[in-house]
Amino acid sequence: MPTADAGRPRRIRRFSRVQIAAHLLLAVAFLAMLWTGMCLYFPGLAEVMGRPLAKSVHLWSSGALIAGLAVMAVFRPRDLGRVVREAEALDRDDVAWLRGGPRRVVDHRGAPEQGWLNAGQKLSTAVMLGLLVVLYGTGLVMWLGAGVTWLRIGSGAVDVHDLATILFVLLVLGHLYLALLHRATRPALRGIVTGDVDREWARANHGRWVREMEEQGR
Repeated sequence: MPTADAGRPRRIRRFSRVQIAAHLLLAVAFLAMLWTGMCLYFPGLAEVMGRPLAKSVHLWSSGALIAGLAVMAVFRPRDLGRVVREAEALDRDDVAWLRGGPRRVVDHRGAPEQGWLNAGQKLSTAVMLGLLVVLYGTGLVMWLGAGVTWLRIGSGAVDVHDLATILFVLLVLGHLYLALLHRATRPALRGIVTGDVDREWARANHGRWVREMEEQGR
């Protein structure tokens, strides 16, 4: 008997090239900033990369991330805008999904259908974007505070910057575990590398989004 997917490609497009490029830029820039930040923070690592060089790379990496995202936002605003819109919009199904707690990651039984991003992805994306704002804000204060008297606010900015970094690293570690190691979520990795994912996997994890794409003939 013919199935509902007869004649449809096995894979479905999940991320655009701009979204993939933005994700790669963020990953590379964050790793560069994390490493150089550690070299500035831990005296032992300063022997591996001197503080002047580490500070320079740290600042240039942060600037490159902002500049790169700005260029993408100018030429392809819909691609990045979609991520932001998804992250800031939680509906009733998302709230019900979140009530299932961490088990939702591995067990979808009884979970409401999810859209392009599930509720957990929306929440983690929103928190990461918020932490980036905090990191850039406190980083700017720390950088300018060295020469501007009224910005010298003691260790407050440093402490907030450090705490935001720790929280961001924890989120990244969880993200890497789900993308690289966890069997139930590992198929999602292909999406951010090639742009497409297995249709049946997407239907099981993002059923509402798949249905909407199929209804639109996309």
